[in-house]
Amino acid sequence: MGTSRFPLFQRNFVLQARSTTHHWEGTGPLSLKTFRNGRAYYKTKLGHYAVEREGYLLLNEGEQYAIAIESETEVDSFCVFFKNGFAEEIHRAVHLGIEKSLDDPFSETTHPLQFYTKSYRNSHLITPLIESFKHSLPVLGSENLWVDEQYQNLIQALLNVHQKMAQEINTVPGTRPATREELFRRLTVAYEYLHAYYSQNVSLEEVSKIACLSKNHLIRNFRHFFKRTPHQFILEKRILEAQRLLAQTESSVTEISLSVGFDNVSSFNKVFKQRTGLSPRMFRKK
Repeated sequence: MGTSRFPLFQRNFVLQARSTTHHWEGTGPLSLKTFRNGRAYYKTKLGHYAVEREGYLLLNEGEQYAIAIESETEVDSFCVFFKNGFAEEIHRAVHLGIEKSLDDPFSETTHPLQFYTKSYRNSHLITPLIESFKHSLPVLGSENLWVDEQYQNLIQALLNVHQKMAQEINTVPGTRPATREELFRRLTVAYEYLHAYYSQNVSLEEVSKIACLSKNHLIRNFRHFFKRTPHQFILEKRILEAQRLLAQTESSVTEISLSVGFDNVSSFNKVFKQRTGLSPRMFRKK
């Protein structure tokens, strides 16, 4: 595994690759990570993250992280890196308004923005921009004006998502903003761990220790914020992945049941039918 540190980036850029194996560790600028046809695992001081087709990961400027890809098939990556100060520049322009921006359009902010480090579900705000950028880049990548507009649009959308997330955090129980922020951070650690290791036999004690929350607080607040218990979340993730494998692969029902975390195929069949209304074999045939 290589270890390095990014220099101070002076430009925005995209890294697009395809690989079955990749390991890297270091720090970087603000970046948005997306992957298709497989998973990439990230680890930061805040927690564990699995990034796949259904979402993206956002890492802050200067954040230390490690990435690992180990796959039998090639995993497609499309990662967008933003130069230092770029998000702050756009944030300042949006919040100062046109008059103050006209008075001093090129002033710099001294403190980098801190987005919420987490994996985000695909959304109408971000996903269409990423897909359009990725598919048009081979044709329009030499057009500097078009490329610059894509980075601007993405940061603006990320700022909108960040604002919506801040509003959601205000619904977390707690009397002080700092308390709500910290509780949300710990709940996110639990969520990301469950998302990354849903196919393993994770215990409540294990998750509560990782999130630094008591079992009672974890279950109660996880349900409040994510609208399901940790176990319900894992079951939902397992069934969704099983549906994908049934539709896109020729693996047997037994192989799929084991790969998504069920101890035996009979339990898998029962839970799958309860949640979808069909047996795995009938689901595959439809």
